[in-house]
Amino acid sequence: MTRISQPLNIQPISRRQHVPKEYLEVAEGMETQFAQHLLTEMRKTVDKNSPSSSAQKIYESMQDLERAKIIAKSDHGLGVKDLVLDQIYPAHRGQAYLNNDTFRPESISSTTGEGNE
Repeated sequence: MTRISQPLNIQPISRRQHVPKEYLEVAEGMETQFAQHLLTEMRKTVDKNSPSSSAQKIYESMQDLERAKIIAKSDHGLGVKDLVLDQIYPAHRGQAYLNNDTFRPESISSTTGEGNE
């Protein structure tokens, strides 16, 4: 029986490893803004026992921003980053995505569709 003396250092392959840094920063920034807005609006739905001070509001705002950044940096965020990358850098999905024939907007003509047979 062989024995492994050192643990294997296997890094997961990021599906965004070939996306230019500038595009990724833009997409993450948009997901951060969306997630922060979402968290802020969700916070408004919680009943509070006493009114918040200005310091408490600033703290909660900063906390929402940091949580939004964490969400945006993760590979399994809200999906806004992927939607933005689809629009500004479609090649990030790879050749399999680009060769997919299931839906292409240019293949739809005005004479096809429901009720036009």
